[in-house]
Amino acid sequence: MESKQTSVKPYIFTDREQRGMDYYLAFFVWPFGVTLSALSNWRKPWSKNVFWLFCTFFGFTFIISEFGGADSDRYARWFIDFAGSSMSFSDLLNSFYAEGGSYVDIASPLISFLVSRFTANPSVLFAVFGLIFGFFYSRNIWFLLDKVEGKMSFFAILLLFTFALLNPIWNINGFRMWTAAQIFLYGTSQYIVEGKKQRLIWSFVAVLFHFSFLFPLGILWAYVFLGNRVNLYFGLFIATSFINELDLVWVRSLLMYLPDIFHGKVTGYTNTQYAEHIEMAAQALNWYVPFSKIAIQVVVYTVTIFIFFNVKKTLRGIHGLNNLFCFALLFYAGANIFSFIPSGGRYIVVSNTFIFSVFVIYMAKFQDLKGIGLVKVMSVPFLLFYCIFTLRAGMDHYGLMSLMGNPIVAFFQETDTRLIEIVKGFL
Repeated sequence: MESKQTSVKPYIFTDREQRGMDYYLAFFVWPFGVTLSALSNWRKPWSKNVFWLFCTFFGFTFIISEFGGADSDRYARWFIDFAGSSMSFSDLLNSFYAEGGSYVDIASPLISFLVSRFTANPSVLFAVFGLIFGFFYSRNIWFLLDKVEGKMSFFAILLLFTFALLNPIWNINGFRMWTAAQIFLYGTSQYIVEGKKQRLIWSFVAVLFHFSFLFPLGILWAYVFLGNRVNLYFGLFIATSFINELDLVWVRSLLMYLPDIFHGKVTGYTNTQYAEHIEMAAQALNWYVPFSKIAIQVVVYTVTIFIFFNVKKTLRGIHGLNNLFCFALLFYAGANIFSFIPSGGRYIVVSNTFIFSVFVIYMAKFQDLKGIGLVKVMSVPFLLFYCIFTLRAGMDHYGLMSLMGNPIVAFFQETDTRLIEIVKGFL
């Protein structure tokens, strides 16, 4: 009598899993090319993780600014100081929010300290920066992509591309502020659109990366209290656009109600001499720098006004998108006010990420709405200008290694040339 033999069937990857595995393996050969291919397959579940991996690789190959005043240069110097110091973890914790202490933002020094226990190479620190920034960056982009049904129009794609460039990966140059912006967008948009209350924790976590996100957090609580009042918020959005200046002394006295640990930062940001320095620096910029801001503002006001006058027949039936539009208007009104404080213009960028989130979803859903053709014709040239300018600005922070290299080569090659210098060499 023959005995029955049983065999265990080996686990075989599904086609989808195998496809994702192929991309992960190919990533170590050419990260940039594989990432571009993953973007063309953005509906696949692994595509956002490939993009996230590229953000980490970008951080490792990020060219730290050679100018002493740049944030990335300060991060690198602090990191090297940490690596060479005998500071203990408890000493670091005791310095947070301490009277006379130097740290009002916990995340950046904590990350720098922990990484410095393993290496003194700033490239590794910026890889970790890219890892953290990239997680929220990729999730924010795919949050919008997941809302798109069917094929995206050219205009919707251009809006999404612009959204991605409002706070791009090379903003790890200013890791504290811009990572906080990505985190706040991640937590707040998912709460407002999808009602995920547990994601609100990330809106609070943003404050640990940059203390100034107490202001956006206050706007969020104001929205929660007031609810959807689109007419009121639109009125504030328009009215605050005509504010010409603010009394910095009055603003400083108002902000002094914050805890004592923040007073040093508040005094610095609202100092009149600092304001004059910022204004003189702005006047020295080439024409295309301020025009890029004007270009994005033209699109913001054009599309926002169009959506507002079509709210009743569009957004009223889409609760989550209506919520996001109302919050974006309220946030923009607050950002308009704070933009006249030195460095306060950064909140306009944050508010743009919210308003462009609305634009991407809205334009993907209402591609054939009456009058939308005129909006597209008016907006496309300004969007293209902004995107080209931002890509050019990014060339100051990456070289051929980010585009043509891979993790293995990057590990052994310590120096790279900024891409803008290579481009200028051919012109």
